Parts: sequence; C-alpha cells; structure tokens
Amino acid sequence: MGSIVKHQHSTERVCPNCGGSYSVSYKYCPYCSQKSGLGLHSVWHMIGQFFANTFNYEAKITQTAIGLVKPGFLTREYLATRRVNYLSPIRVFVVLMFMLFLLLSLAGVDNLRFTSGDNNSENNTIKGTEIDRSILLRYISPDSFINQHLTDINEWLQNQDLPVDKKDQIQQHLTAAEELMALNLDKTGQLTFFNGSYTFKQNDIYQLSVDEFIEKYQVSSLLDQLTFRALLRFTQDPKGFVKFLFGNMTWAIFLDVLLMATLFKLFYPKTRYVVHFVYHLHLRSFIFLGLMLVIGLYALIPSGWTVGLSIIALLIYIAISLQRVYPRHKLKTTVYFILFIPLASISFFTATFIVLFLSSIMF
Repeated sequence: MGSIVKHQHSTERVCPNCGGSYSVSYKYCPYCSQKSGLGLHSVWHMIGQFFANTFNYEAKITQTAIGLVKPGFLTREYLATRRVNYLSPIRVFVVLMFMLFLLLSLAGVDNLRFTSGDNNSENNTIKGTEIDRSILLRYISPDSFINQHLTDINEWLQNQDLPVDKKDQIQQHLTAAEELMALNLDKTGQLTFFNGSYTFKQNDIYQLSVDEFIEKYQVSSLLDQLTFRALLRFTQDPKGFVKFLFGNMTWAIFLDVLLMATLFKLFYPKTRYVVHFVYHLHLRSFIFLGLMLVIGLYALIPSGWTVGLSIIALLIYIAISLQRVYPRHKLKTTVYFILFIPLASISFFTATFIVLFLSSIMF
C-alpha cells in the first residue's frame, strides 16, 4: 500500500496558485491555467520570456499587427465575431496613436523645424532651423523684424559702459539706418473670419497681448475671438503653440473618427454606425503604424520617393479595404473612394479646429 501512495505522489503536482492537484504531465494547471514548473529565473530569462510570449506568432499583438496590414481584414474579422485572437479596435487605435506621438516627440517634431539642403559644400548636408518668433517676424513682417533688432541694439547700447560721445555717435548711426530703411511699422493687414473682416496694424500682432488685441479691434464674436487667440499665440509663441497642438491632437483624431463614421453613415445608410466606427479605427491604426515605419525609413533614406511611395501605398490600402468591408458595385466603390480623400481632409481639419478652439480658452 505504501508503495502505491508513493507512486501517486510522484505523479501529481500541487498548484502553488490555487492549491489544485493534477498530473505532472500537464504543462498548465487545469483549474487556474498557471504554467507548471515556475520558479525564480535570471533577468535575461524573464526578458526573453516576455518577448517570446508577447511577439510569438500566436500572440494577440502579432496576430493584430499581421491583420492590420491586410486591407479590411481586421474589420471583417470583428464583424464576423472572430475576436479572441486580436486586440480590440479601440485598444489598437490608442496604443498605436500614443506610440506615434512618442516617436514624433523623440524626433523633435514638437519644435517645429524645417530643413534645407546645402548643395554648395562637398558633402551635401541638411540643415535644421527651429521656427521661433524671430523667424516668423523675418518672413511675415520684415519691418517689425528689423525694428526689433534695432530696439535690442538700443537696449544693449544703454547698458554699455561707453563714453557719452561714443553712445551718441552709435545712436545717430542707428537712427540714420532706421530712416534709410523707411520702416513702415504701421502697415496694415486684413483678415476675414466667421463674423466679419478686421483691419489691424501688423505690428500689433507682436506688441499686444491677446486680450489687448481683441479689445483694441473690438472682436466681439466668440468664434472670431478663438480664431484670433490661436493666430496670436502661434505668432507670439510658436513652440508653445505646437506643443499645445500636439497635446490636443489625440482628442482631434478621435473626433475625426466619429465624424468620418457619420459621413460613411450617409454613404451606406443601411449599415450600422458601429461598423463605420470600427472600420475607421482600424484605418487610423494602420495609418499610425505606416507613419512610424515611414519615419524610420525616411531617417535611413531621406528621399521624396519614400514619402511618395508611402502615399500611393496608403491610397491602394484604402481602395482595397473599402471594397472588402463594403462589398458594393465597383463603380459605386470607386466614386466613394474619389470622395474619400477630400472628405477625410475636411473631417480632420474640422475636428482639429473644434478641439483646438474649445481648448484654447484654457491655453
């Protein structure tokens, strides 16, 4: 009898998680599904297990990534209620969106830079220039830009320990330069917004605060006030405005999905709204993934061909996904595809406008 009991104990294992007893031949506990034979391992083993479990072919993240690059595949799987192998559409959308913004932040996009090629040197280089208030002054209002520099020189001159006659001599040269350039600081500009046209001095854009500008030019409409606030904040603090823009783009993109789903409801009135919503979540997720790949590829091969081929690939993806998710007559799908790009642009800028101007009150 003793030998039989010993044999039973040697062929059974007690789960440390739930206390259940099961055969040692089982790789997982049949009661709580914890893996058998777990113990303390090295750090490298833990890291290896993480990647092996997360990115193996059968993992949800891998299956979702593979399905995402197939036009319309994930949406059709979701509608067919085959969902256990894939991450939910909203989770994919949110994760990829934040990964994209993280990549853009690391790449320095939030500093608002433009590049220019230098073809005169032996080795072609690409120079980056941050757009700040001084750069905007130079291109938008050269007179204000020159006047700002003259003002800075005057302030510097007053703080220098120079003989009075020397200061007077330099001051005369500065006055002569100002007169020679005939700076027109009272040059006017005109903008037309939602509820009227406004004529203003361009120099006031840089000299007055937002509230002072709105009060001086009697901007009474709320929409026009919000528009002026965005304009003035961009010209007075470009870096801060761009950071504010990126900080609110997550809401703008989500609102864009809702707007495009609404437009598709007009195209396909018999299809439920949630179908359009899921389709546009997956489409935006693919765009996020594609943008990250393009950014990485462009860093290796900075060529216009990289961007051009990426745009063509996106258009092909949209055309195929439309036909697969909304199987209609090809002529009808072609018409909707032609309308897709302008409608998507209008939807995106409308969503961005709404979010920015609603949040600009708190900026």
